[in-house]
Amino acid sequence: MRNKLRRLGIGFAAMAAAVAIGVSLNTTTANAAGKKIADISQYQGNINWNKASKDLKYALIRVQHGSKGDTGYMIDSKRNVNANGAYKAGVPFGQYMFAEFTSVKDAQQEAKDFYKRSNKHTKFFALDEEQRMGSAKKSEQTYVNAWLKTMRKLTNKPLILYSGEYYATAHKLNFSKFDGAWIAKYSSVKPNVPGVKADLWQYTSKGRVSGISGNVDLIKALRSSVVKSWFNGSATHQAAPSYYKSVKNVTGIKTKKTVYKYSGTSFTKAHRNSKVKVGTKLAVKAITKNSKNAYRFQLTNGQYVTANKAYVSTY
Repeated sequence: MRNKLRRLGIGFAAMAAAVAIGVSLNTTTANAAGKKIADISQYQGNINWNKASKDLKYALIRVQHGSKGDTGYMIDSKRNVNANGAYKAGVPFGQYMFAEFTSVKDAQQEAKDFYKRSNKHTKFFALDEEQRMGSAKKSEQTYVNAWLKTMRKLTNKPLILYSGEYYATAHKLNFSKFDGAWIAKYSSVKPNVPGVKADLWQYTSKGRVSGISGNVDLIKALRSSVVKSWFNGSATHQAAPSYYKSVKNVTGIKTKKTVYKYSGTSFTKAHRNSKVKVGTKLAVKAITKNSKNAYRFQLTNGQYVTANKAYVSTY
């Protein structure tokens, strides 16, 4: 993403800072000793990852820019070299793609290509959304939604939305459906996008990292525990539960997973009665919704079990 925001006329003042805020990492597979977080692409040339790992805690590695037919179309020539180098050196990494969306179909295809070209060791995927294409007809959010929906079908790894402060605000980008927010603002002042809590802040394009010649975009973790969960692989996207909401034409349910019977709809341990094995059929008489909008089947004996479609089926 280096220099992209400035070419768009956003006009952030570059900050000649050098050291990003470090984030602790608890994993037996990662041994990166540094505290910096860097945005890495083919523009960094040949990287000595053993040296870089002494400075880097995490890396964000580019995979592609746009799609065929776009002005800036490019498959990052170092995507595999950098991903494999980071992995071998023990630097946990996520991967990103620079979007040039022109239609919903284009956004869907860019997502599929991005996923196909990504490295199996990546911890998460990020959408770099900072450029409005001249031929685009719908809102940027429409394209972002199409990309997100496509990626959700392909992976349960976290999905992060990146944008510049100005661009995100101007296009009223909605970060709420993503698992994290990565905001660029080349300044000494933290980014401020209305309604968005930034997890990562890309704050300078003039950083330096051992093993890399020239300048590097550096990033700070503003919400360390959240960022840590992405990079150590403990975070996965949990889809919102899908519930049965009616007992019309329903005689009973059959358990698809182990469930419990409860004496109340809040499903606290104090209300838990007995375990129900997979494949058990239960007769139901009603369905209800608790104070947290979770639906429960009421059994003919008055007890309750979940109405989550992932756990039970109806007959």
